[in-house]
Amino acid sequence: MDNYEGLRKELEESGFPMKYMYKFITSEANIALLRPFFEDADITTKRSSKGKYVSFSAIEIALNADQIINKYKSLSHIKGLISL
Repeated sequence: MDNYEGLRKELEESGFPMKYMYKFITSEANIALLRPFFEDADITTKRSSKGKYVSFSAIEIALNADQIINKYKSLSHIKGLISL
C-alpha cells in the first residue's frame, strides 16, 4: 500500500494546476539540503523560539498529484525532516 494514497486522493479532489505549500520542520543544517529542491519556489523559513528547529515552507505551482508526491519521496533521504 502506498503511504501517499490519502494525500493523492485529497490532492486529486482539489484540482490542478494549483499552488501547493510544502511545510517542514527540521534542523538549521538541513535547510541547505532542502533549498535545491525548491529553486523556483517562494520559500519562507522561521526559527523556533529556542533556535533548535526551523520551519521551512515552500510554495510552488503543481500540475498534478504525482509531481507533489514525487517531491516528498525525493526528500525522504534527509534525516530529521518532518513533513507537515
